[in-house]
Amino acid sequence: MPPPAFLALDAGNSSVKAAVWNGAWGETVRFPADDAPAEVWAARLGSVAGRAEAGGIASVVPDLTPVLAEAVERLTGTAPVVVSVDLPLPFRLAYATPRTLGTDRLAAAVGAHALAEGRAVIALDAGSAITTEVVTSEPAYLGGAILPGPDLLRRSLARDTRQLPDVPWPDVPRPIGDSTVSAIQAGLGALVLDGVAGLLRRTRDALGGNALVLATGGWGVWLAERLPEVDRVEPYLVHDGIRRLAARR
Repeated sequence: MPPPAFLALDAGNSSVKAAVWNGAWGETVRFPADDAPAEVWAARLGSVAGRAEAGGIASVVPDLTPVLAEAVERLTGTAPVVVSVDLPLPFRLAYATPRTLGTDRLAAAVGAHALAEGRAVIALDAGSAITTEVVTSEPAYLGGAILPGPDLLRRSLARDTRQLPDVPWPDVPRPIGDSTVSAIQAGLGALVLDGVAGLLRRTRDALGGNALVLATGGWGVWLAERLPEVDRVEPYLVHDGIRRLAARR
């Protein structure tokens, strides 16, 4: 008998990303991370959950976590697994401050470790923030890096200066801008692309040069298409980490 369908929720500061595993991952559906009550969340998630009989949540919004947990229990009939460092992990946790580790970061590391099949791995999650998660071949989770994502950089430059406008993100950044708008685009593109590429190279070197790099998140495809340092895109990396942690409980 196949395992029951599983509803995974990745709850971030701006959105809740829901997906169902039923032998393979279905489409990810985004909902705004608002303060709606559990019955509203149950109605929203019901359009995604289908016949899911179990669920799990990785949340970086403490006030939203119990609301989502109640909604998932209403839909599946069982309390969901809430990701934390207290769950049984597939690797040694070599992080100095484990209680401050975001559960989305932990889930990404678990998902990446499973896909790496014994290799050292770097999970690159590119969204509002860009993060890396590093798991060695031992295996041990070492930590990673956190930096602003493309939209955060773009908005902060416009917000915190008096004369620089907010500009569209460049699809193909040029190194030399011939106007104020294109100069901002040149700088933003270089900062993100060269910054992430350099970070990945230095991280890979620190691991002995043979680490697998898996990209995920809203900007994951954009980065992977432009950076040879990325091996492939895994759009369900966080969701799959949630599922795997729930299965280990």
